[in-house]
Amino acid sequence: MLATEEFFLDVENVIAGFTEADRAQMQALIDQLERTARAQATARTSDRCYALQARLYAKMGEFVLALAAVERALQMMPDQDNLLILRGDIHRQVKDYPHAVEDYTKVLAANSEAVTALMHRAETYLQNMHNPEAALEDIAEALKHEPRSLRLIYLRAQALQGLNRTREAIADFSTVAQLCPKGQPLRSEAKERLRELGVR
Repeated sequence: MLATEEFFLDVENVIAGFTEADRAQMQALIDQLERTARAQATARTSDRCYALQARLYAKMGEFVLALAAVERALQMMPDQDNLLILRGDIHRQVKDYPHAVEDYTKVLAANSEAVTALMHRAETYLQNMHNPEAALEDIAEALKHEPRSLRLIYLRAQALQGLNRTREAIADFSTVAQLCPKGQPLRSEAKERLRELGVR
């Protein structure tokens, strides 16, 4: 079967809206992606199929299969940043934090301005490895390239709080609470952090 953008978009939509009731549909998509990957003439399309398989498996909690799918994609396109980041994210889901950091670092070795890799490595340092100093370094670098990213500002606030730099953390949490659109989870989280810090 030949891949179409509409098919790939359908898979993305299933991933985005996953619920436990979608398991049968997800397995059918995994099988369809396998057939599609084998029928493709280009490595780029096949690696995209395997990357989507990996994301579907990860959503279903099938992490061994998810990693195997990423490895198949990487065999075809070994220098793809998005595949290394995906593998790092899956390592992080299974609490293999050193390997997650290793994958993000590989991306950054080739492209020091890869904001997604900087952000994901910072999150891993901060939330999983309890290293706010290392997280803050990555966040500062990422903010050079995306200075208006509210997610990065929120992460910086968390790192600053972890370093007991409370005044600076409050300033960042306040920025996120004020600028993030209403109804966005990040806005609610920033307001909750402010309440925890005694700011009303």
